[in-house]
Amino acid sequence: MSEPFERVGNVDVVHYEFTLKEEEARSGTTRRLTRQSKTLEIKIPAGVKTGSIVRLSNSLQLTDGRPGDILVHIKIEGESIPASVLEVNDKDFEREILKSTLPVVLDLWAPWCGPCRMIAPITEKLAKEYAGRIKFCKINIDENRLVASKYMVQSIPLLLLFKNGRVVDQIIGAVPEQALRGKVEVLLWH
Repeated sequence: MSEPFERVGNVDVVHYEFTLKEEEARSGTTRRLTRQSKTLEIKIPAGVKTGSIVRLSNSLQLTDGRPGDILVHIKIEGESIPASVLEVNDKDFEREILKSTLPVVLDLWAPWCGPCRMIAPITEKLAKEYAGRIKFCKINIDENRLVASKYMVQSIPLLLLFKNGRVVDQIIGAVPEQALRGKVEVLLWH
């Protein structure tokens, strides 16, 4: 178990990681977490996957006596989390983006686009940093016209931010890392 701490807005958040056996992930399980000499019983629902997150809202009130959440990141023995931007296409778009259990940042790009090449290192960096919490993908709109048409892409780079299969935000053009990071944080916590 690890315990990275961060502050999101005015809320404290503590991260833990639980590694489960495949059977525990498939059927669900209960785990105990001890923090500040207090024990919390955490119910892990059936069907979790590597990268799933169980949020214990305002649980720091119980353990630390202050407002804040505990996020438990799930890892399944033998499964790995992609730590880079995943290339998707028209055929696997629904499975990888719309049915993703994680929030998704989708970079719509083309090889001839200079600003697209400027933003690519930023998305790669954030993909590593947020591995297991947010999925980063990219799609070449020259080779995948169905997705480009569905989302009426008129300017690139275009970053679409998905949660539960729906676009919740977008970023048009090459933006500084801090601007993209801010949008990613909002996607993660809301």
